[in-house]
Amino acid sequence: MSRPACIVLVKAPRAGAVKTRLVPPLTSDEAAGLAACFAQDTVAGLRRVVPQLIVAYAPPDGRDTLEALFAADDLCWFEQQGADLGARLMAAVSHAFRLGHSPVIVTGTDSPTLPASFVRQAVAALSTAQADIALGPTDDGGYYLVGLRRASRGLFQNVAWSTPLAYLHTARNAARLGLRTLELPRWYDVDTCADLLRLREELSANEEARLRAPATHRWLLAHASSLPASA
Repeated sequence: MSRPACIVLVKAPRAGAVKTRLVPPLTSDEAAGLAACFAQDTVAGLRRVVPQLIVAYAPPDGRDTLEALFAADDLCWFEQQGADLGARLMAAVSHAFRLGHSPVIVTGTDSPTLPASFVRQAVAALSTAQADIALGPTDDGGYYLVGLRRASRGLFQNVAWSTPLAYLHTARNAARLGLRTLELPRWYDVDTCADLLRLREELSANEEARLRAPATHRWLLAHASSLPASA
């Protein structure tokens, strides 16, 4: 029987520790405030799609900050473990499978306007065994989502994280392991100033995007003077 869960990888939004590539034009405090909005919108959106949410948090003392930010008592919590992103992904996924969940979806908080339909598509394909893994590619060569029917050792090994090769390496590992891969629609992460201006444009033009990311939209309206008119 399908018992889907979604893991959200998130850092406590502290100045100087999150969204550092947005400084400048933002200050460190502004970048932390924006990261908090990204996290709130992401968690709120996923709670409407997947019945069980697991917050994989960092650093070890960041849970209290995030609990206050999300103000939800139905979340599960897991401290991130591992020296790199691959190890942290495997630790979090393995934890969810040990709890009896399947499929397991993992995402971050860098795509606050991500359509819920993408997540639903991944859950549906994995729950009905149409695919063994779901990957959501981003424009920068990474991925915004990975979903699995079962733990697959080696999937996240030898991946050049934070490079344009991350998606390719993970997809190649999946093929080597004999996993049937569902490629989801392409989307974008918000890491750079150009990405942030793209997000601002999307929110300005698209009412559905504003509904998906209300906290982010309010933040951008309130801090319009902190951003340039164009990239």
